Amino acid sequence: MKDEALLTLLEESAAKLSIKLGYEDLRKGEVATPGGLFLLRGEKRILIHKGLTVKDKIEVLTDILSGLNIEEVHLPPEVRERILKHRKGRTTTPA
Repeated sequence: MKDEALLTLLEESAAKLSIKLGYEDLRKGEVATPGGLFLLRGEKRILIHKGLTVKDKIEVLTDILSGLNIEEVHLPPEVRERILKHRKGRTTTPA
């Protein structure tokens, strides 16, 4: 699967989880981050640095989604497999 198509599926998966997703310049000011999940007025949101490569956006979004409960939502098999594989890697890596 091409990276652009995978990124689109991951973005759609965030929407299915009722999470608003946006791309902003997160590298200015004192905080420099590739992105993250946060709560704003009771609503989950994901912001990702817009200057990242498509591959890096995929990695950041996969990392964020792997920390969420995806069991109740229908996701494309490629996306679910990628998220679960990433989640497994997170739990076996020493802190």
